[in-house]
Amino acid sequence: MKDNLLLDTIIADATKTAIGQVLESTSESFGYLLTVAHLDPKKHLRHSDLREVDLTDTDLTGYDFTGCDLRGARGIRVKWSPETVNLTDALIEGSLFAHQMAITAALANPEIRQLHRRINGLSWQDQIVWAIRNVRRGVPDLDRNRLLAATLFERTTDSFLKGELLKYLEKSASEGDEQIYNMMLDIINGHSNDLHLISKTIKILNESQAFGRARLKSAVEALLSSNDNRIVALAIRFLVSVGTKEEIRELSDFALSKRAAPLRYVFIGTLVGRLGAGYDMIARNPTNKDLRDINRGLPAEELLVLIRNIRRAYMNEQAGIRDGTLRDEPRISKEFGAAIEGNFLIEKLDQMFARMAEFGLPRIKIPQGT
Repeated sequence: MKDNLLLDTIIADATKTAIGQVLESTSESFGYLLTVAHLDPKKHLRHSDLREVDLTDTDLTGYDFTGCDLRGARGIRVKWSPETVNLTDALIEGSLFAHQMAITAALANPEIRQLHRRINGLSWQDQIVWAIRNVRRGVPDLDRNRLLAATLFERTTDSFLKGELLKYLEKSASEGDEQIYNMMLDIINGHSNDLHLISKTIKILNESQAFGRARLKSAVEALLSSNDNRIVALAIRFLVSVGTKEEIRELSDFALSKRAAPLRYVFIGTLVGRLGAGYDMIARNPTNKDLRDINRGLPAEELLVLIRNIRRAYMNEQAGIRDGTLRDEPRISKEFGAAIEGNFLIEKLDQMFARMAEFGLPRIKIPQGT
C-alpha cells in the first residue's frame, strides 16, 4: 500500500491515465498503443527493450530505435526501410530488420555493389545459371555470393526467379544459418499474401530445426494475421504440428472461432493427424469421411456407424496380417485392438474424445443408451 501511495505521488495524473488506457485497450497494434500512451516514436523509444515485439500493420516511418533491443521483433505488413527508420546501435539479430540491414551494409561495399550491378544486368536465365554455379556449399566467397543472391531476390519482381534464388540460398545454408532465418522473417513481413513464397518459407523453417521451436513458432505465428485464409491455414497447420499441448490449446481459441470452416477443419485435421490414425478416424463423419463439424457433436446414429466402421477396419487388417497381404502398419489394430477384444470400445472412444478436448476441441459426449 505504501508503494502505491508513493507511486501515486510521483506519477503525474496524465501518465496514470495513459497507463490505464493502454491496459484497457484491446488493440494489439504497436503504433496504436504508442498513440494511446502519448509516446512519440521519434524520441521516446530510444534504448528501449523491445525484444519479441509484434509490429504487425505498423508504419515505422520516422521511428527512432537508437540503442533498442529489437531481437526477435517480427510482424507482417510492417512498413519500414533502412532509410526511414533509425536503427543506430540497435540489437536486431533474429528480427525482421536484420535481413534488409545486412543487404544495405553489403551494398555499401564498392566491390559488392559493382558485382551486384553486373549480375543484376543479366537475363533471368543467366542469373539462375550464376546462382547454380556460385551459391552452393564449397565454392569460394560463398558468404558474399549468398548476400548477392539475396539482393537479387529483393530487386526482382519475377516470382519464378525469386523461387529459384530462394532454393539455392536454402541449399547453401548451414544448419541454424541466421542469414536464411532473417531472410524468412523478411519474406513473412513483405510477402505475407504470396502463397507460393510463404509456402516455401514455412517449409524451409520447418526443416531448419536448429533455429529452435520457440523461434520458429514466433516467426510463423505472425501469419495468423494474413489477409489470405490459405496462408492462415498454412500457419495453423505448422503451429499445430510443432506446438505443445498448451500452445495448441491456446491456438484453438483462434482457429475454432473462425467463420471460415476450412480454417476450423485444418486445425482439427492437423491435430488428429498428429495424435494418430485412430483419432483421424473418429474425427470424421463415418458416412462420408469428411471432418465432422465441431458444433454438431456425435449423434447416436453416427456413433453406431463409427463403431461398425472401426470393427470392420480392424477385421480387414487382421485378415491382411493373417494372409500376408497387409502392406502398411496395422494402425487401427494398434489403436483399437485391445478395446475390441476386451469389449470396451465405447470406453476407449470416450477416453479418446477426452484427450482431444485437452488440446482445445469441444468435448464430445457419448450419447446415452449407446
